[in-house]
Amino acid sequence: MALLKPFLVLLLSTTLSLAQTPEQELIARVFHLLSIEGKPLRIYEHMPLISLKGSSFVSLVETCEEANVVYGSAFETLPASCAQLPRFSTDYDDFKTTRNSIGAFYWRKGRPQLRFYQEACERFGITLPVELQHYAQ
Repeated sequence: MALLKPFLVLLLSTTLSLAQTPEQELIARVFHLLSIEGKPLRIYEHMPLISLKGSSFVSLVETCEEANVVYGSAFETLPASCAQLPRFSTDYDDFKTTRNSIGAFYWRKGRPQLRFYQEACERFGITLPVELQHYAQ
């Protein structure tokens, strides 16, 4: 019985880590690399196509008032108090049409796409590290 408890804990933790999707972990790694004026991102999820819940990214907040970046899609339904926050989209159309879009992760022709607007990142004080500058336009 004494060996059963550590085994169950190990099994449960392994199962939970396998529940994460590659897309979740890629987006979480991107958010870990980004910062706003040297401070880590605090992300509010707003109807994302790929949720970060259950991923390794731990700086998710419950309301957009606590956040410094909104992540998701359908930004036209955001509360007015969050209208000025930078946005990272999971939808190509939202990325192209939203003025405050700093970047996006979306699928196109069966391939994942990662993009950043350099000008918007600079406007919001977001530093793109060397690893992500290749994806800036």
